[in-house]
Amino acid sequence: MFRRVIAVGLGLVSGFAVAGPVATRITTTSLTLPGAAAAAGTSFCLGGYCSNFSPRLYLAPRADGSYWLGWTGSNGAGRVSRISAGGIASTFSYVGEEVRGLVAHDDGGFAVLLRKTADNSIRLTRRSASDVQQFSTAITNPNAIAQMNTGDARLAYGNSRYAAYFAVHGVAGNFNGHEGDQLAYISSAGAPMSGGWTWGCSHQMAGLMGYHPGLNSFNALCMSDCYNSKGILVNDSRNLFPVDAGCNGTVWGQFGQMAAAATTWKLAFVAQNRPGYPAQGVGFLSFDNNTATAPVLKWLTATDGTTERDPVLARIGTTTPERFLVGWRSTADSGFRLGVVDGAGTFVTPLETVPGIAWGNRDDSLQSAPNGKVAWVSVTPNSTALKLYEYAETSEVIFANGFQ
Repeated sequence: MFRRVIAVGLGLVSGFAVAGPVATRITTTSLTLPGAAAAAGTSFCLGGYCSNFSPRLYLAPRADGSYWLGWTGSNGAGRVSRISAGGIASTFSYVGEEVRGLVAHDDGGFAVLLRKTADNSIRLTRRSASDVQQFSTAITNPNAIAQMNTGDARLAYGNSRYAAYFAVHGVAGNFNGHEGDQLAYISSAGAPMSGGWTWGCSHQMAGLMGYHPGLNSFNALCMSDCYNSKGILVNDSRNLFPVDAGCNGTVWGQFGQMAAAATTWKLAFVAQNRPGYPAQGVGFLSFDNNTATAPVLKWLTATDGTTERDPVLARIGTTTPERFLVGWRSTADSGFRLGVVDGAGTFVTPLETVPGIAWGNRDDSLQSAPNGKVAWVSVTPNSTALKLYEYAETSEVIFANGFQ
C-alpha cells in the first residue's frame, strides 16, 4: 500500500523511521493553494503587541474524511477550498471579503462567516457542495463594526443554529472608539435569532466559541483585559480564571483552544505569573455550565509562562477513557510541543518537541475529525505552500522512504 507520509524528527534504524510516540502518529501532506495566502498580520497578544501574527486559517473536517479549508488570499479574497485525496479538489471565492469562520455540514456543504473589508460589515452564508447559496444573512450592530483591531472571530453550529462570535470596534455613543465583541445566533435557515449580545467582553483580546452536544449548549470564551473582569470569561460573565491585564489592550494570558469532553469543557490556555495573579504557564481547565461548580485547573507546566505561546487542544476520537492531544509553541527554542493527556490533564503519552510541524498564532488550530483523527494546517505567508497534519492513534509502522 502506498502512503504519503512524512515522519518528522527522525533518526534511521534499518530503513525504519524512529521517533517519539506522538511524532510517529503524524502524517504530513504538502499542498498547493490555488493562490497565495495572505500576509502575516498584527494584533495584540500575550503581554503586548504581536507583529508575527500568522494568516487566519479555518479547518473544518467533513464526514467523508476530507476537509473544508477557509482562508484569505493575498488579494483580499476569501476562499473555501476542499482538501481531498492529497490535493485541493475545489475552491469557492468571495471577492473583497475575508473568511472569519467556517462550519462543515453533513450534506457536504458548508457555512462561512465573511467580513467585507470595504465597510467592515459581516455576514453568514451557507452553500451546498455544488455551490448553491442557501442563504446569506447580514449580522448588524447599531453601535459597532467588525473592524477587529483586537480579538478573534469564530463560528460554531449545533441544535439547528449557528453562533457567530467576533470582536468589534465601537462607532457610536459610549462605545465609540472602544473594542468589544458580539455574539449572534442564526437559525439553520438563515434567520436571526434571539440571544447573544451586541457589546460584550471589553476588550476581547482573544475569543473562542463552541457547541457541546452533551450539554446541548454554546459557550463563548473571551480573554478580557478589563470588563466585566480581567481574565477568562465565559458567556461575558463568569470568570473561570483571573489573568493580569491593563485595561489598555495588554493582557498576560493567551488562548488556547477548548474541546468538548463527555460532560465538561476542557480549555488550554497560557497565563504568566504576575503580582496578585499567580500562574504556572500552560493550564488545562475543566468546567461545565453549572455556575455553582468550581472549575478544575491542572497546570501542564511549572513555569512563569513567559516562553509558552499558542497552546492547542483537541479530543482524540469519542471513546473512553477520554484522551486529548495538547501542545504549545516555545519561544525559547521555537519548538512545537505535543503530548496526550487524559480527562484530568495527566500526560498518558509524554510531551515531546516535534520537529517539522507548525500551527498558527492563536488560530484555533487543532480540529477533531469524525474518523477519530486530529488535524490542523499551516501556511507560509504570502505563498501557496500549505501543509496538512493528521494525527492518528494507530499501530502503523512507518518506513523512512514513505512506503508501507
